Amino acid sequence: MSQPAGRLPATRRAGPIVRAVARFVARWYLRRPDLEGLLRERYRSLRALVLGALNEGAYRLGLSRAAGLLTANFEFTNHCNLRCTFCPTGNGSLRRPRGFLDERVLERALRGAGRLEYALLFQWGEPLLHPRFESLARRIRRRRVRTMLTTNGTLLDERRVDGLRRAGVERVTVSVDGDAGTHAAVRGVPLARTEAGLARLLAARARGGPAVEVSMVVAPETEAAAAGFRRAWEGRVDRVQQIPLLTHGRRRTRCREPWRGDLVVLQDGRVTVCCVDHEGELALGDVRRDRLVDLYNGPAMQALRRRHACGDLPALCARCTEYPSDAAAPRFSTPEEASRTPPPRAPGRPARPAAARAARGPAGARPA
Repeated sequence: MSQPAGRLPATRRAGPIVRAVARFVARWYLRRPDLEGLLRERYRSLRALVLGALNEGAYRLGLSRAAGLLTANFEFTNHCNLRCTFCPTGNGSLRRPRGFLDERVLERALRGAGRLEYALLFQWGEPLLHPRFESLARRIRRRRVRTMLTTNGTLLDERRVDGLRRAGVERVTVSVDGDAGTHAAVRGVPLARTEAGLARLLAARARGGPAVEVSMVVAPETEAAAAGFRRAWEGRVDRVQQIPLLTHGRRRTRCREPWRGDLVVLQDGRVTVCCVDHEGELALGDVRRDRLVDLYNGPAMQALRRRHACGDLPALCARCTEYPSDAAAPRFSTPEEASRTPPPRAPGRPARPAAARAARGPAGARPA
Protein backbone atom coordinates (compact mmCIF):
# COMPACT_ATOMS: atom_id res chain seq x y z
CA MET A 1 0.00 0.00 0.00
CA SER A 2 1.35 3.43 -0.89
CA GLN A 3 2.52 5.73 1.89
CA PRO A 4 1.06 9.17 2.67
CA ALA A 5 2.58 11.97 0.62
CA GLY A 6 5.21 13.98 2.46
CA ARG A 7 3.94 13.26 5.97
CA LEU A 8 5.62 15.60 8.43
CA PRO A 9 7.01 14.20 11.69
CA ALA A 10 5.00 14.72 14.89
CA THR A 11 2.17 16.57 13.17
CA ARG A 12 -0.45 15.30 15.56
CA ARG A 13 0.74 16.93 18.79
CA ALA A 14 1.68 20.50 19.59
CA GLY A 15 4.88 21.03 21.62
CA PRO A 16 4.82 22.21 25.24
CA ILE A 17 5.51 25.85 24.32
CA VAL A 18 2.65 25.92 21.83
CA ARG A 19 0.31 24.25 24.33
CA ALA A 20 1.20 26.75 27.03
CA VAL A 21 0.81 29.77 24.74
CA ALA A 22 -2.48 28.46 23.31
CA ARG A 23 -3.85 27.96 26.82
CA PHE A 24 -2.83 31.46 27.93
CA VAL A 25 -4.16 33.19 24.80
CA ALA A 26 -7.47 31.31 24.78
CA ARG A 27 -8.22 31.63 28.50
CA TRP A 28 -6.75 34.99 29.47
CA TYR A 29 -6.27 37.08 26.35
CA LEU A 30 -9.28 36.11 24.21
CA ARG A 31 -11.27 34.76 27.19
CA ARG A 32 -12.43 31.94 24.94
CA PRO A 33 -11.25 28.63 26.49
CA ASP A 34 -13.05 26.76 23.71
CA LEU A 35 -10.49 28.09 21.21
CA GLU A 36 -7.48 26.45 22.87
CA GLY A 37 -7.53 23.41 20.60
CA LEU A 38 -7.93 25.52 17.48
CA LEU A 39 -5.00 27.73 18.46
CA ARG A 40 -2.81 24.67 19.00
CA GLU A 41 -3.56 23.58 15.45
CA ARG A 42 -3.08 26.98 13.84
CA TYR A 43 0.13 28.00 15.62
CA ARG A 44 2.04 24.72 15.70
CA SER A 45 5.56 26.13 15.17
CA LEU A 46 7.63 28.86 16.81
CA ARG A 47 7.52 30.78 13.52
CA ALA A 48 3.73 30.64 13.51
CA LEU A 49 3.60 31.85 17.11
CA VAL A 50 5.84 34.83 16.38
CA LEU A 51 4.05 35.82 13.17
CA GLY A 52 0.68 35.31 14.81
CA ALA A 53 1.65 37.58 17.72
CA LEU A 54 2.95 40.25 15.35
CA ASN A 55 -0.18 40.06 13.20
CA GLU A 56 -2.29 40.47 16.34
CA GLY A 57 -0.22 43.47 17.37
CA ALA A 58 -0.79 45.05 13.95
CA TYR A 59 -4.53 44.46 14.36
CA ARG A 60 -4.56 46.05 17.80
CA LEU A 61 -2.64 49.08 16.56
CA GLY A 62 -4.67 49.36 13.36
CA LEU A 63 -1.58 49.21 11.15
CA SER A 64 -1.98 48.94 7.39
CA ARG A 65 0.76 46.29 7.15
CA ALA A 66 0.83 42.96 8.97
CA ALA A 67 3.71 40.62 9.75
CA GLY A 68 3.10 37.83 7.28
CA LEU A 69 0.94 35.21 5.61
CA LEU A 70 0.49 32.01 7.61
CA THR A 71 -2.27 30.00 5.93
CA ALA A 72 -4.46 29.78 2.85
CA ASN A 73 -7.90 28.38 2.03
CA PHE A 74 -8.11 26.73 -1.38
CA GLU A 75 -11.58 26.41 -2.87
CA PHE A 76 -11.35 23.13 -4.76
CA THR A 77 -14.86 23.71 -6.11
CA ASN A 78 -17.99 25.75 -5.48
CA HIS A 79 -20.20 22.89 -6.66
CA CYS A 80 -22.00 20.88 -3.99
CA ASN A 81 -23.97 17.64 -3.90
CA LEU A 82 -26.30 19.02 -1.19
CA ARG A 83 -28.67 22.01 -1.03
CA CYS A 84 -28.35 23.20 2.54
CA THR A 85 -30.76 25.88 3.61
CA PHE A 86 -28.36 28.48 5.03
CA CYS A 87 -25.46 28.19 2.58
CA PRO A 88 -25.24 30.30 -0.59
CA THR A 89 -23.86 27.33 -2.53
CA GLY A 90 -26.80 25.16 -1.55
CA ASN A 91 -29.71 27.58 -1.35
CA GLY A 92 -29.04 29.08 -4.79
CA SER A 93 -28.01 32.58 -3.74
CA LEU A 94 -24.40 32.20 -4.97
CA ARG A 95 -24.09 34.35 -8.10
CA ARG A 96 -20.59 33.63 -9.38
CA PRO A 97 -19.96 30.86 -11.94
CA ARG A 98 -19.40 27.32 -10.69
CA GLY A 99 -16.23 25.44 -11.47
CA PHE A 100 -13.26 23.39 -10.26
CA LEU A 101 -9.80 24.58 -9.21
CA ASP A 102 -7.31 23.90 -12.01
CA GLU A 103 -4.00 22.25 -11.05
CA ARG A 104 -2.07 24.97 -12.89
CA VAL A 105 -3.87 27.66 -10.91
CA LEU A 106 -3.09 25.84 -7.67
CA GLU A 107 0.57 25.54 -8.64
CA ARG A 108 0.77 29.27 -9.37
CA ALA A 109 -0.78 29.98 -5.98
CA LEU A 110 1.68 27.72 -4.16
CA ARG A 111 4.69 29.22 -5.92
CA GLY A 112 3.72 32.66 -4.69
CA ALA A 113 2.62 31.68 -1.19
CA GLY A 114 5.97 31.60 0.57
CA ARG A 115 6.05 29.26 3.56
CA LEU A 116 2.52 28.32 4.58
CA GLU A 117 1.88 26.75 7.97
CA TYR A 118 -1.15 24.86 6.69
CA ALA A 119 -3.78 24.90 3.96
CA LEU A 120 -7.52 24.37 4.31
CA LEU A 121 -8.83 22.46 1.28
CA PHE A 122 -12.26 24.04 1.41
CA GLN A 123 -14.15 27.26 0.96
CA TRP A 124 -17.64 27.03 -0.55
CA GLY A 125 -18.86 23.75 -2.02
CA GLU A 126 -17.93 20.12 -1.42
CA PRO A 127 -14.19 19.62 -2.13
CA LEU A 128 -14.45 15.84 -2.54
CA LEU A 129 -16.44 16.45 -5.74
CA HIS A 130 -13.23 17.56 -7.44
CA PRO A 131 -12.27 14.75 -9.85
CA ARG A 132 -8.57 15.25 -9.02
CA PHE A 133 -8.90 15.94 -5.31
CA GLU A 134 -6.15 13.53 -4.24
CA SER A 135 -3.72 14.86 -6.84
CA LEU A 136 -4.25 18.48 -5.74
CA ALA A 137 -3.97 17.59 -2.05
CA ARG A 138 -0.71 15.69 -2.68
CA ARG A 139 0.67 18.64 -4.63
CA ILE A 140 0.19 20.88 -1.59
CA ARG A 141 1.73 18.34 0.82
CA ARG A 142 4.79 17.95 -1.39
CA ARG A 143 5.57 21.56 -0.50
CA ARG A 144 5.69 20.55 3.18
CA VAL A 145 2.40 22.31 3.94
CA ARG A 146 0.04 20.67 6.44
CA THR A 147 -3.39 20.10 4.91
CA MET A 148 -6.83 20.02 6.47
CA LEU A 149 -10.22 19.36 4.94
CA THR A 150 -13.81 20.31 5.70
CA THR A 151 -16.50 18.14 4.12
CA ASN A 152 -20.21 17.38 4.42
CA GLY A 153 -19.21 13.73 4.85
CA THR A 154 -21.66 12.18 2.40
CA LEU A 155 -18.96 11.19 -0.11
CA LEU A 156 -16.61 9.53 2.40
CA ASP A 157 -16.61 6.04 0.94
CA GLU A 158 -13.67 3.67 1.43
CA ARG A 159 -11.92 4.84 -1.73
CA ARG A 160 -12.00 8.51 -0.78
CA VAL A 161 -11.05 7.88 2.84
CA ASP A 162 -8.03 5.89 1.69
CA GLY A 163 -7.22 8.73 -0.73
CA LEU A 164 -7.16 11.21 2.16
CA ARG A 165 -4.63 9.04 3.95
CA ARG A 166 -2.48 8.63 0.83
CA ALA A 167 -2.54 12.40 0.23
CA GLY A 168 -1.35 13.06 3.78
CA VAL A 169 -4.38 15.10 4.85
CA GLU A 170 -3.81 15.70 8.55
CA ARG A 171 -7.26 16.60 9.84
CA VAL A 172 -10.81 16.20 8.49
CA THR A 173 -13.75 18.22 9.81
CA VAL A 174 -17.20 16.81 9.06
CA SER A 175 -20.25 19.07 9.25
CA VAL A 176 -23.04 17.63 11.41
CA ASP A 177 -25.95 19.92 12.18
CA GLY A 178 -27.30 18.83 15.53
CA ASP A 179 -29.36 15.67 15.86
CA ALA A 180 -31.03 13.44 13.28
CA GLY A 181 -34.06 15.71 12.92
CA THR A 182 -32.24 19.04 12.57
CA HIS A 183 -29.54 17.56 10.35
CA ALA A 184 -32.09 16.19 7.89
CA ALA A 185 -34.10 19.41 7.99
CA VAL A 186 -31.12 21.64 7.19
CA ARG A 187 -29.21 19.37 4.82
CA GLY A 188 -31.88 17.19 3.27
CA VAL A 189 -29.95 13.98 3.93
CA PRO A 190 -30.29 11.51 6.80
CA LEU A 191 -27.74 11.91 9.59
CA ALA A 192 -27.04 8.18 9.22
CA ARG A 193 -25.48 8.84 5.81
CA THR A 194 -23.05 11.35 7.28
CA GLU A 195 -22.34 9.12 10.28
CA ALA A 196 -21.40 6.28 7.93
CA GLY A 197 -18.67 8.47 6.44
CA LEU A 198 -17.53 9.46 9.93
CA ALA A 199 -17.31 5.81 10.94
CA ARG A 200 -14.98 5.15 8.01
CA LEU A 201 -12.85 8.13 8.99
CA LEU A 202 -12.59 6.99 12.60
CA ALA A 203 -11.59 3.51 11.47
CA ALA A 204 -8.89 5.07 9.26
CA ARG A 205 -7.71 7.24 12.17
CA ALA A 206 -7.10 4.08 14.19
CA ARG A 207 -4.77 2.93 11.38
CA GLY A 208 -2.78 6.18 11.33
CA GLY A 209 -5.16 8.22 9.19
CA PRO A 210 -6.21 11.84 9.72
CA ALA A 211 -7.55 13.28 12.94
CA VAL A 212 -11.33 13.72 12.94
CA GLU A 213 -13.48 16.67 14.01
CA VAL A 214 -17.18 17.43 13.84
CA SER A 215 -18.57 20.94 13.38
CA MET A 216 -22.09 22.26 13.86
CA VAL A 217 -23.61 25.55 12.70
CA VAL A 218 -25.78 26.95 15.47
CA ALA A 219 -28.85 28.54 13.86
CA PRO A 220 -32.55 28.89 14.71
CA GLU A 221 -33.18 25.46 13.15
CA THR A 222 -30.42 23.69 15.10
CA GLU A 223 -29.94 25.58 18.38
CA ALA A 224 -32.12 23.29 20.47
CA ALA A 225 -29.94 20.31 19.47
CA ALA A 226 -26.61 21.97 20.37
CA ALA A 227 -26.18 20.51 23.86
CA GLY A 228 -27.05 17.00 22.74
CA PHE A 229 -24.71 17.32 19.75
CA ARG A 230 -21.74 18.02 22.03
CA ARG A 231 -22.60 15.17 24.40
CA ALA A 232 -23.00 12.78 21.46
CA TRP A 233 -19.57 13.44 19.97
CA GLU A 234 -17.20 14.41 22.78
CA GLY A 235 -14.79 11.55 23.40
CA ARG A 236 -15.52 9.99 20.02
CA VAL A 237 -13.71 12.54 17.84
CA ASP A 238 -10.63 14.71 18.32
CA ARG A 239 -12.54 17.99 18.53
CA VAL A 240 -16.14 19.17 18.67
CA GLN A 241 -16.82 22.62 17.24
CA GLN A 242 -19.95 24.77 17.35
CA ILE A 243 -20.01 27.95 15.26
CA PRO A 244 -22.76 30.56 14.89
CA LEU A 245 -24.64 31.08 11.64
CA LEU A 246 -23.48 34.08 9.61
CA THR A 247 -26.28 36.66 9.60
CA HIS A 248 -26.93 40.16 8.27
CA GLY A 249 -26.93 43.04 10.71
CA ARG A 250 -24.91 46.13 11.50
CA ARG A 251 -21.25 45.77 12.33
CA ARG A 252 -19.42 48.61 14.07
CA THR A 253 -16.01 47.21 15.01
CA ARG A 254 -12.93 46.24 13.02
CA CYS A 255 -12.47 42.56 12.18
CA ARG A 256 -9.34 40.48 12.79
CA GLU A 257 -9.56 38.73 9.43
CA PRO A 258 -7.51 41.26 7.37
CA TRP A 259 -4.67 40.86 9.92
CA ARG A 260 -5.02 37.21 10.89
CA GLY A 261 -2.52 35.80 8.38
CA ASP A 262 -4.91 34.02 6.02
CA LEU A 263 -6.01 34.45 2.40
CA VAL A 264 -8.69 32.65 0.36
CA VAL A 265 -8.07 31.38 -3.18
CA LEU A 266 -11.35 30.91 -5.02
CA GLN A 267 -11.70 28.19 -7.65
CA ASP A 268 -11.27 30.69 -10.50
CA GLY A 269 -7.94 31.96 -9.10
CA ARG A 270 -9.15 35.18 -7.52
CA VAL A 271 -7.90 35.92 -4.01
CA THR A 272 -10.07 37.37 -1.28
CA VAL A 273 -9.81 38.16 2.40
CA CYS A 274 -12.02 35.74 4.32
CA CYS A 275 -14.58 32.96 4.10
CA VAL A 276 -17.49 35.39 4.52
CA ASP A 277 -16.80 36.83 1.06
CA HIS A 278 -18.44 34.04 -0.94
CA GLU A 279 -18.85 36.23 -4.05
CA GLY A 280 -15.30 37.65 -4.11
CA GLU A 281 -16.51 41.22 -3.52
CA LEU A 282 -13.27 42.08 -1.71
CA ALA A 283 -10.97 40.40 -4.24
CA LEU A 284 -7.36 41.54 -3.86
CA GLY A 285 -5.98 40.04 -7.05
CA ASP A 286 -5.58 36.78 -8.96
CA VAL A 287 -2.95 34.06 -8.42
CA ARG A 288 -2.53 33.75 -12.19
CA ARG A 289 -0.76 37.12 -12.13
CA ASP A 290 -0.16 37.95 -8.45
CA ARG A 291 1.82 36.31 -5.64
CA LEU A 292 -0.09 35.57 -2.44
CA VAL A 293 2.70 36.96 -0.27
CA ASP A 294 2.54 40.23 -2.22
CA LEU A 295 -1.24 40.46 -2.01
CA TYR A 296 -1.17 39.98 1.77
CA ASN A 297 0.45 43.39 2.21
CA GLY A 298 -0.46 44.80 -1.20
CA PRO A 299 -2.29 48.09 -1.86
CA ALA A 300 -5.80 46.57 -1.76
CA MET A 301 -5.22 44.79 1.56
CA GLN A 302 -3.59 47.81 3.13
CA ALA A 303 -6.51 49.97 2.03
CA LEU A 304 -8.94 47.48 3.56
CA ARG A 305 -7.05 47.48 6.86
CA ARG A 306 -7.09 51.27 6.96
CA ARG A 307 -10.86 51.28 6.42
CA HIS A 308 -11.35 48.79 9.24
CA ALA A 309 -9.01 50.73 11.52
CA CYS A 310 -10.98 53.97 11.11
CA GLY A 311 -14.44 52.37 11.13
CA ASP A 312 -15.23 53.00 7.44
CA LEU A 313 -16.17 49.39 6.72
CA PRO A 314 -16.93 48.11 3.21
CA ALA A 315 -20.56 47.12 2.72
CA LEU A 316 -19.82 43.39 3.00
CA CYS A 317 -17.98 43.86 6.30
CA ALA A 318 -20.53 46.34 7.67
CA ARG A 319 -23.34 43.79 7.44
CA CYS A 320 -21.32 40.78 8.68
CA THR A 321 -22.77 39.58 11.97
CA GLU A 322 -23.55 36.25 13.60
CA TYR A 323 -26.50 34.51 15.18
CA PRO A 324 -26.71 35.19 18.95
CA SER A 325 -26.58 31.98 20.96
CA ASP A 326 -25.08 30.75 24.22
CA ALA A 327 -24.17 27.57 22.35
CA ALA A 328 -21.59 29.23 20.05
CA ALA A 329 -19.39 32.28 20.54
CA PRO A 330 -18.99 34.70 17.59
CA ARG A 331 -15.89 34.39 15.42
CA PHE A 332 -15.96 37.60 13.37
CA SER A 333 -18.16 40.04 15.28
CA THR A 334 -18.90 40.92 18.90
CA PRO A 335 -21.85 39.72 20.99
CA GLU A 336 -23.22 43.28 20.93
CA GLU A 337 -23.42 43.15 17.12
CA ALA A 338 -25.28 39.84 16.99
CA SER A 339 -28.25 39.65 14.63
CA ARG A 340 -31.03 37.16 14.00
CA THR A 341 -31.55 38.31 10.40
CA PRO A 342 -30.84 35.32 8.14
CA PRO A 343 -28.64 35.64 5.04
CA PRO A 344 -30.43 36.16 1.72
CA ARG A 345 -31.74 33.24 -0.29
CA ALA A 346 -32.14 32.83 -4.01
CA PRO A 347 -35.29 34.41 -5.52
CA GLY A 348 -38.15 31.95 -5.55
CA ARG A 349 -36.58 29.75 -2.88
CA PRO A 350 -38.20 30.86 0.40
CA ALA A 351 -37.31 29.29 3.72
CA ARG A 352 -39.50 26.36 4.75
CA PRO A 353 -40.34 25.37 8.32
CA ALA A 354 -37.96 22.77 9.68
CA ALA A 355 -40.65 20.11 9.92
CA ALA A 356 -41.62 20.64 6.28
CA ARG A 357 -38.02 20.38 5.15
CA ALA A 358 -37.52 17.16 7.08
CA ALA A 359 -40.68 15.68 5.60
CA ARG A 360 -39.57 16.43 2.05
CA GLY A 361 -36.33 14.46 2.50
CA PRO A 362 -33.27 15.15 0.27
CA ALA A 363 -34.03 18.72 -0.72
CA GLY A 364 -31.76 21.12 1.08
CA ALA A 365 -28.46 21.31 2.91
CA ARG A 366 -25.47 23.48 3.64
CA PRO A 367 -22.05 22.44 2.38
CA ALA A 368 -19.38 21.76 4.90
